[in-house]
Amino acid sequence: MLKKQEVKTKKNPAGKASMPEPKKFYWMPVVCVILAFTGFIPVFKAGFVNWDDPDYVINNQTIHSLGNFVEIVKTPVQGNYHPLTMLSLAANYAATGMDATSYHVVNLFLHLLNVILVYFFIFRLTGKKPWIAFVTALLFAIHPLHVESVAWVAERKDVLYSFFFLAGLFTYLRYIEKRTLLRLSAVLGLFILSLLSKPAAIIFPVVLLAVDYYYNRLNDLRTYAEKIPFLLFSVIFGLLTLYGQSEVGAVRYTSMIHANFKFFFGFYGIMLYLVKAIAPLNLCAFYPYPALNETLPVIYYLSPLVTFLLVILFFTVFRRNRLIKFALLFYLVNLALVLQFYPVGSAIVADRYTYIPLIGVFMAAGYYFQKWADSNFGKPTPTAIALLILVSLTLTILTYHQSSAWIDDTSLWDKAISAAPSSKAYSKRGVIYKSAGRNDKALEMFTQAINLNKAENDALINRGEIYFYDKKYDLAIADYTQCLALKPDEQLAIQNRGAAYAAIGKYELALADMSLSLKLNPNSTYGYANRALLEQTLNQHQAAIEDFNRHMKITPDKTGDVWNAIGISYLRMNQNTRALECIDHAIKLTKNPVFLNNRALVLANLNKKQQVGDKKPIQ
Repeated sequence: MLKKQEVKTKKNPAGKASMPEPKKFYWMPVVCVILAFTGFIPVFKAGFVNWDDPDYVINNQTIHSLGNFVEIVKTPVQGNYHPLTMLSLAANYAATGMDATSYHVVNLFLHLLNVILVYFFIFRLTGKKPWIAFVTALLFAIHPLHVESVAWVAERKDVLYSFFFLAGLFTYLRYIEKRTLLRLSAVLGLFILSLLSKPAAIIFPVVLLAVDYYYNRLNDLRTYAEKIPFLLFSVIFGLLTLYGQSEVGAVRYTSMIHANFKFFFGFYGIMLYLVKAIAPLNLCAFYPYPALNETLPVIYYLSPLVTFLLVILFFTVFRRNRLIKFALLFYLVNLALVLQFYPVGSAIVADRYTYIPLIGVFMAAGYYFQKWADSNFGKPTPTAIALLILVSLTLTILTYHQSSAWIDDTSLWDKAISAAPSSKAYSKRGVIYKSAGRNDKALEMFTQAINLNKAENDALINRGEIYFYDKKYDLAIADYTQCLALKPDEQLAIQNRGAAYAAIGKYELALADMSLSLKLNPNSTYGYANRALLEQTLNQHQAAIEDFNRHMKITPDKTGDVWNAIGISYLRMNQNTRALECIDHAIKLTKNPVFLNNRALVLANLNKKQQVGDKKPIQ
């Protein structure tokens, strides 16, 4: 049997409990869903953004066909293995292609389902206390910190894993009521689906133990034994994630952070998420680490005190209040993996990391609202209702405005620059200017990004490209070299530096860079063609022909340019018959006067002057 909730229900003067039947409160999740839908209306106008969406959807050819099922299932994206998420995106693409609206609709639908699950999970957890469940689900539904998880297409993994995570917790409560193998198997199945949606689900077994603590089940050895299969899957997916993240260099930048600083980063997250939960202002897409060359701000040194205070509250003030202790545990346990004691990635905190953990904070708020209602025979006072309405309207409006920031790239990064200026935000904004042909503004953004963080590789590469097109080759080479000093295997920087070396006549250095670039990316679209052109310049014509042929295996020649180039190499090697065959093939593809002139030269070499005279110019 479920343990009874500790909040006492007062009795009316007749001596009867005032709490109505639970079914009378089923309007509560409906209200939560309606407010959530209202707050997220702007996502129906939202498109894709230039942050992860290209890797997950726009440029991800794998998901552009459901026929790639095997490859979708086995291929990690950005170092994360979440095949169920990728299959869901593939289904979106199969249905509507690159129409971003459908992706946002699915994300919002999953969030609304999660709102309902939160309500019924808390309702059952607390012994059918409706106001705790309502306040928790309401805050979960409309809190601005959750916008990133819902309004960002690439964060499909967040709302999807949470759906199975919450469904698993609800099913676990039913298992506690009646411990059967079938129910435990259902919990395990939902856990695995959550893992396949996002590796963050590996914390699930620990959350189950927190639930066991709430129901005082930790004295039973069977409680631990039943968690063994869960822990095995957590370990497997945890190792896969660590390997994947290291492969994509997610820990490369953070490895440069001073070890003493890392100690404070995790505590800073615990504190900041609490602060943002209470006052969700100045939210943005990216929160940078403190500058590497500066001392930590004082607030970081104060942050451990907040955690220490929570521990004191846990063991003193709330020592007999199991629900509040569970709420604190739920918050801290679910945050554990994203607290940057061991920094991963380039952001110290992220709004999306709060999606599940803040349920614990909201539960504590719900507890006190329930207590307030119980002091009035189970009915909230007019003051309590007014306060709840005020908070609901405020959060819904804030969520609406925060959702609007995700409508497009420009609004997203303009807000990020305004709220928390960072090299990432300036770099992403620079890409938008660059795509629009406004290189002057792009150069300004990239330079600002590099001034804030000399390890901002994307900004270095993009600024280098602008310098290249402006024929400032030495500046371009300097940027690419600085990028490679930080990340020696950055293929695009190597490739671009090779082109810059070639432009100033340093052909041997150019050839070395182009060869290394192709070694890192053998399927480069133009890599072989570019190296072949350089090899022609160095009179390495046989090597050039081989590279042109490699290029055409990746990108077939539809204009005749490559076939003509191969013909030129054969011509310079005095293999005129082969040259004629290639140039004739080029002319079949495109009737280009240049190709005709080259064929004339070949024919002349073959002593077919009469044939040259017989040929009429092709218009």
